[in-house]
Amino acid sequence: MKKILLAGLAATTIALSTGAQAATFTYLDYGFGKIDPDNSNPSNDDYSSLSGAFELGNGPFIAAESTEYGDLDVTAIGAGIYAPVGRASNLFGTLQLVKADYGNNDETGYRFTAGLRSSLADRLEFEGKFKYDDVFRETDSSFALALRYYMTKNFSIGANYDVAQFAQQDQNAIFASLRLAL
Repeated sequence: MKKILLAGLAATTIALSTGAQAATFTYLDYGFGKIDPDNSNPSNDDYSSLSGAFELGNGPFIAAESTEYGDLDVTAIGAGIYAPVGRASNLFGTLQLVKADYGNNDETGYRFTAGLRSSLADRLEFEGKFKYDDVFRETDSSFALALRYYMTKNFSIGANYDVAQFAQQDQNAIFASLRLAL
């Protein structure tokens, strides 16, 4: 399945134009990699994520994601807003309803995210964000960093580092991502 997805994304890359710019908040993003959880002998250290956003106009957007941190499954859906800062950056924030499934323990809560996306060069984008989660009867904070290279105007590959904490368990993830801007 991963080979089919990668082949399809590669074909999309070739078909799209070569003038690359980052900026849209309408996208699909697939990430895959590994986690380094608190427990030293994880039974599952795979990381995968499918996320997306859809702009509703100049500023507001809808955001959703489904992420698997080993044995922890997290689904989030909500809304956000972004505002330009300078000519190459956007500040953004989202508020999402979160459902987390960790073995036999299911919890629902919310997440607030604040971040910055900035074009460092014509084809290079940096994203940093802070996340505040109120799930598992506790509050947790985490951060994520991403560096994306736009191969075309609509397709990028990225290197990501995500430090997530759920139920006092760190789920540090290093992963690659493929993003298709729509």
